[in-house]
Amino acid sequence: MNPQSERPVVPVRLIAANAVLLAALAVLTVAGVQSQAGAQPGGGAGAAAQRGRGDYTMVSGRYQGGTANMVYLLDSANQELLALEWNRNRNEFTPLGLRSLVDDGRRLAAPR
Repeated sequence: MNPQSERPVVPVRLIAANAVLLAALAVLTVAGVQSQAGAQPGGGAGAAAQRGRGDYTMVSGRYQGGTANMVYLLDSANQELLALEWNRNRNEFTPLGLRSLVDDGRRLAAPR
């Protein structure tokens, strides 16, 4: 046989599967389907407004009277501060507190 006369084998099933997946992607994109990936639970009738997407800053440190390492997470978009302690025995973070900076500001700036 002459090597130039052989045609390469075309994987028809693979091409068809890719075409179906591409069509499904196009339909979902045009339909505007939005994913709930990473969304926090909440929202039903009478529920509070859902929490907005955060803008986070992380700072490590220690707290007064403690020897464990701490991580402070500041969410400037939702104005909250979360304190996490590193537990060396369990090798995980333990939440110590969550503060709303908005509530703290209202409490400190009482009307005159």
